[in-house]
Amino acid sequence: MEWVAEHPCVHCGTHPVQVHHLRSSALGAGMGMKAPDYYTIPVCQQCHSDCHSLVHDKETQYRWALQTIGMAIDNGILKMS
Repeated sequence: MEWVAEHPCVHCGTHPVQVHHLRSSALGAGMGMKAPDYYTIPVCQQCHSDCHSLVHDKETQYRWALQTIGMAIDNGILKMS
């Protein structure tokens, strides 16, 4: 989460950012359950609000999460086994 928060907004490139968790039962989140930290994206306050109001649809958010995961792998934050 700290590593994600160091990056600019995945959509507009601004700082500071908030870490947005993608919430989906398919990703392990459910009623009263927090989404896993590896499904997070760095977004500014406005883009974070837009994610929750679905201005940025779920498909877009999933694409951003995959980009963030890819950067984490490239930077050695996450390891492929």
